[in-house]
This record gives sequence, C-alpha cells and structure tokens, in this order.
Amino acid sequence: MIPVRRINLFLFLLVFISCGNKFPERPPIQFTFQSKTTEQIFMGEVLWSEVHEMKYHFGYWKPSVWVKFNLVNPEESTKDYILELESPWVDSLILVWKEKGKVVEKRFDGSAAFASRELQHRNPTYQLTLDPLETRTIYANIKNSGILNAPFRIWGINSFFDRIERDYVANGIYFGIIFALLLYNLLIYVSVRERAYVYYCLYLTTLGINYSLLGGFFKQLLVPDLTMSIKPYLYVSVNASLTFVGLFSLSFLNLKKVNPWLDQVIRFSVLAFGFLSILAFFLPHNWMEVSFIYTFPYMFLLLMSAGAYSYIKGVKSSLFFLLAWFTLFVGVIVDSLTKASLIPFSTFGRYGVQIGTAFEVILFSLALGRRLRFLLEENLVAKNQLTTIKKDLETARKIQMRILPDQLPANQNLAMMVSYFPLYDVGGDFYDFFEFNDGLGLVIADVTGHGVSAALDSSTVKIAFRNAKEYNKSPKELIGAMNRFLCTSLHARFVSAAYLYVDYEKKKLSFSSAGNPPFVVIRNGEIESFECPGLLLGVRPDYQYEEQEIGLQEGDRILVFTDGLYENLKPDEEPESILFPEILPIIGYSQELFHQNLLNRLSRMRKVSRDDITLISLDIT
Repeated sequence: MIPVRRINLFLFLLVFISCGNKFPERPPIQFTFQSKTTEQIFMGEVLWSEVHEMKYHFGYWKPSVWVKFNLVNPEESTKDYILELESPWVDSLILVWKEKGKVVEKRFDGSAAFASRELQHRNPTYQLTLDPLETRTIYANIKNSGILNAPFRIWGINSFFDRIERDYVANGIYFGIIFALLLYNLLIYVSVRERAYVYYCLYLTTLGINYSLLGGFFKQLLVPDLTMSIKPYLYVSVNASLTFVGLFSLSFLNLKKVNPWLDQVIRFSVLAFGFLSILAFFLPHNWMEVSFIYTFPYMFLLLMSAGAYSYIKGVKSSLFFLLAWFTLFVGVIVDSLTKASLIPFSTFGRYGVQIGTAFEVILFSLALGRRLRFLLEENLVAKNQLTTIKKDLETARKIQMRILPDQLPANQNLAMMVSYFPLYDVGGDFYDFFEFNDGLGLVIADVTGHGVSAALDSSTVKIAFRNAKEYNKSPKELIGAMNRFLCTSLHARFVSAAYLYVDYEKKKLSFSSAGNPPFVVIRNGEIESFECPGLLLGVRPDYQYEEQEIGLQEGDRILVFTDGLYENLKPDEEPESILFPEILPIIGYSQELFHQNLLNRLSRMRKVSRDDITLISLDIT
C-alpha cells in the first residue's frame, strides 16, 4: 500500500499548483452568434451579450461566434502587445479593428501551412502596437467544426517570450517523459516479450501524437510546410489511444482469468474505438468531439471498475493502475472545467491534461515494473521447478532404461539389434526377451500416450511379461496372460504388443499380436510383411488371441517395430507402402548400417516426431 502521507502530499501539490500562478491577461468579452459581416459589425448592427470576464466556451453545436473585447494601453508611451488565441485546432479566425481610421483585418486558416503564419507560434498569434493611452476595440470571428471557444490572452512582448520559454520547458518535460518511458518499456519488452509492454508502448506513442496535434506542435515542428487539417488525425489518435489502453488493461489485469465478463466488455469497447478511429475521416468533426464527452468517462469507469475488481482478487499491481487513472481523471476534469470557464484559469488548469497523463504514464510504468518483478520471481520459481523436473525425468529415464534389457542376445543362431528413441526423456515403448538354448522369445509393446505416465505403465507391462514366462513358447497364450493381467492393472490405458518366438532347431517363427504393426521379413532381396490381428491389451480379459507361424532361412532379417517408426509420414498410406520403398535401396546393408540408414531416410521424411520409436532387427544366422 502507498502511505497516506504520500497521498496527502500529492493532493496538496495539486491544490497548490492549481491555486497559484494565475494569469490576469484574459480580456472581458462580449459575444454574439449572429452571422454578420465585418461591415455590419462596424455599423453597429449587432446585438452583443453582456460583458463576461470568464466566458470562453460556447459549446459544440455553434458553427461560429463573434467576440468583442478592448485592448488598453494604460501607459503614456507607445507599446507593443501580443494577442494569442489558445486554440491551435480552430478552423478559422478573423481579427478586425480600426487603427487610425482604417480597418485592419488579420486572417488565420487552420488548414494552411504553418510557415505562412505571421508569427511562428503554435497558436494563432498576432502583434499589435497601441498608441499612448489608447483603447482599441477588437472584433474576432471564430469558426470551428467542434468545440467552439475563445480563450484569448493579451501579453506584453517580454511576458510573451518568457511564457514561450516556460511553455517549451513544460512541454519538453512532458514529451521527454513520454519518450523516455517509451524507450524504457521497449527495452523491457525485448527482454521479457510480455504483450502488455507492446500495448503500453503503442498507447504512449498515440498519446504523444495526440498531444502534439492537440497542442499545435505537430505542424510547427514536423510538417511546417504542409497544408493540412489536423482534426481527422487528432480524432484517430484519441480513439487509437483508447484502443491501446484497453488492450493494455486486458493484458495487464489478466481479466480473461479474473473476470471473463469484464474481459468481453472491454474487448467489445476496444473494437468500437478501433472502428471509430477509421470513421474519424468520414464523420462530422463536432460529432467526434461530442463523442469524447461520453467515451472518456465510459472508458474511465470501465477500467477503474476492472482495476478495482482485479485488485480485490489479489492482483496487487492494480493499485498503481487505479492511481494512474485517478490522476488522469483529475487532470482532464480540471482542464475541462477551466475551458468551460467554471473555475479560474491557473497553471494546473492550463496543463491539466499533460500533468494528468504524465502522472498516469509514470504510474503505469511503476505498475509494469512491479509486474515485471513478479514475472521475474515467477520465472525464477519456474526455472527451479523445471530444474527439479529435469532431474526427476533423468532419474525416471535411468529407471526406465533399467527395465529394458541391458544386453542383447548374441549367439550362433541370430544377431539382434535395437534402436529405441522415446519422444521425451522417457517413453511408453517397451521390449524384452526370454532366451533359451533352443529359441528366443521377443516381446515389443507400445503403451498409449507419451511421457512419464506411459513410462510408468510400461513397467507394468514388463511385470505382465515376466509373469507369463510359463507360456514363453506359445505366443497366443503368453499374449492372453499379459492381457488378463493388464486388464486389472491398467486404468483407462491400453497397450499394443506382439510376441515372437524363434525356434532355432525347427527354423520357424511363431507369433501373436495385440494391435501391433505387422513385422517385416527380408529374404533373398525380397520384402514381405506378416500380420496377426488382435485386440489391444487391457480391453477385454476374456479375448482369445490368434497365433501364426512361418518358416525361417539362414540370412533372413526380421524387422519388428512400433507404429512411431512410420506414423505422420504419409497418413493415408499403409505401413508397407511407406517402408518398403525405403528398405529396398539398403536391403543388402549390414545390420548396423541398415538401422542407421533406414532411420535416417525416415527421419528426412518426418516433419515432426509425435511418438516413441522402437526398431528391432533379428538376423538369422
């Protein structure tokens, strides 16, 4: 929590700034909405309002206003004055007065190039020279498609240039804060790749563009020679700011998890603001400006509600989020009340939006910094957990390798070779054998699934195989015994398997299968596959498996494998049509070279591995 003292100090500074540095240069004005020409104005054919000392705002629906005020030189010497209209976005301005019996007229066009202005200043600004003790009546016609106001100010020459210096320093600090935070958060994004930083940087960018247009800096500093109206681009940037701050809030507050309903509401609002950004080039300007009266309070209340809910649900960094929106709200309210002439003009009123947004983006950055700290802490915890998991997986891998045979049979009757590649550190494939003087019994199995759970169940398959040793010379009986055991030992998991018994004396191979792929026999340069249909192990305890046998010859090579060898290569083709073309070119290779080349050829065809791979070859000698 932020200490109460700091909050009180912050509020005191706001009140102090707001009450200090008042500017007395606002002239009392009279105004009329009558559509009159300059000649009619000087002929007195106008019904003027009463004199108002703080009336500068005239609403959104009036197309133009005539304003009348006096410029007084109280000194007994000639004096120069600067007349400034603090509305850089105004469509047009006509200033007229009588000077030494002649009518003087000055015109300002908001779409004209900045370089064509009489005084190179971001606001419409004009220099007037008054004779000693002269009182000059100024008439101003202001036209604007949007908010209509007349915030005129009268300056002495020295005061004006002092004010320009202060103004550029204040705005330089503001843009400097925006730019520094933009670079800072971009660098953080490069490091952490957190989406919230992207949206925040886009928000900062549109915010900077928004105020550069609103404050007249865009045309002054970037495109001084370009003829353009800034209004469509201003409305685009404002709605884009609301769009990106909405996206930032969704990501930062984790609303999809915390409150899906609020998440959907903000997403819909973001889409609406994005659509308004496009419509900004087509809708009337006063419609767009009036829409801001509703969209900003709506977004403020929506995001404040989301931030408060997120904070209640334990997202502590949401406190900075709430404070950020509060400071922006205070700045906008003071700025709006000042422009509406409801409170006296002050430094805080003059820079209310800038001060509010500056505090807002700083607090957002603090919130992101706090979030980054949490992410780093979570990342450290995750890394420690990952290290532990890797150690556990390595231990599991070693345990699994111990349940697989550590030595392969090598005798005068056959040579055996195994290639085993689990998809992860551990896998669900399993093989084992019984070796006798007169024969060899080989089992190969594939537990459904992958990873640790499949590897644990493969140890159960080993137990089932060892318990069925009494049936070692009868493949169908051995597979049946394994099935009965696994039906009571496995839960919601099944096993494909095959058992082959090689009889050395009779030179024959008997086999039974429970859903395992057909095995392949290579003999005298020819390739043939053999299959014995059967139900997966663990489905029906009373299932009766079949058994088949084939004769063997010296030089035969038997290939037994799980479906991971050929899966995901050509999904619409049978195993034989995939494997036979790859076996044929290497059919005469030695056993070791054959394994290496076949696996390499299939690996080049495989885009991604999705299953454990086991390949066993038996060379009959």
